[in-house]
Amino acid sequence: MNRTELRFALHLLPFLDSVEDFEDGLVKLSDRRWLVWHPDVMAALFRHDRDLRHPPSRTLSPLLGNRSVLWLDGDEHTAYRRTLAPMLRGHRYRALIDEMVERSIAELPSGDPVGLAQWTRKLTLRIIGRIVFGVDDEELLGAFTRWLDRRLGSRVRTLAHRYLTPGTTRFDPHLDRMLLHRATTAEPPALAAFLPPEDLRDQVVSLLFAGHETTASATAWTVYWIDRTPGLADEVLDDPDLLDATITESLRLSPPATLAGNRMSGDGMVLTPSIYLAHRRAATYPHPHTFDPAREQPPPGAFFPFGGGVRHCPGKDLALLEIRLIVTALLRHRRIRLNATTCTPQLRGAAMAPPPSLAMVATCRR
Repeated sequence: MNRTELRFALHLLPFLDSVEDFEDGLVKLSDRRWLVWHPDVMAALFRHDRDLRHPPSRTLSPLLGNRSVLWLDGDEHTAYRRTLAPMLRGHRYRALIDEMVERSIAELPSGDPVGLAQWTRKLTLRIIGRIVFGVDDEELLGAFTRWLDRRLGSRVRTLAHRYLTPGTTRFDPHLDRMLLHRATTAEPPALAAFLPPEDLRDQVVSLLFAGHETTASATAWTVYWIDRTPGLADEVLDDPDLLDATITESLRLSPPATLAGNRMSGDGMVLTPSIYLAHRRAATYPHPHTFDPAREQPPPGAFFPFGGGVRHCPGKDLALLEIRLIVTALLRHRRIRLNATTCTPQLRGAAMAPPPSLAMVATCRR
């Protein structure tokens, strides 16, 4: 591993910040790998995505499994997406999301600090857990959260699992048995009836992980930017278009994922798209570090918080609906105050969340 690869692997955000001003929008990481973010390159890459391979993440594949839909290619990938996509259509779950959001807000202690990212993570996991299993199972979801935090809860843990014992899985047999029991006894059988038994574990874990981690981070970042912008909390409640623009700008400036997976050409060249850098490119976004919901729509290839091409997130509409409903309900029922005006992002794999130290104090509106 050369020095550039080492900086990219060990100090991802500082490395990305250090190359932000590269106008050509690409950096050579090694002889066979490039980091890319120029909008023209990204638009072309996503147009030809079906012709490329998508190597597994060395951080996430030991957790999610090699049979995760996130790594499959060709007809197999297409078939799995067709199976999973219907259960991720947001409009089906509006009443469910409303119910679970209201319950979580009611559980907030008035006047006591609560970790913002931890709260959104717990809520979005409850939602995807109900969608996947059809029931609430706090014991199972608690066990899943602890398992995930042991592996991604800090950068040190993530790097240790990735580099000290490479090539080994990070499964928890007891947790897997709990997950498979819930999946096979779900009513209706959302997954077990349509997936081969040998693939069921990997798809369930992938849905739970991808279905809550980035949505939770995006929601927390949206609350953060609203808190930092005087008067915006009241304005977004009266203007749904402004709320959507606020969410979009939060996704631009604080994308919940820094990278959009790997693409490999037929000759073995790997391209890694950087969402983080594409969204902060000064030639595309004037004053890119300024939070501005009034920004004009960017050109193709310049904004892809949910990935792009054939690998774009099938749960995008569900995620956006959750963010809208959570933020709206939270601001309508509570006055929110955060304990800091700035915060250093925490990496969980390639995902970017507010740090555990960022807490919110929620008091009842009168």
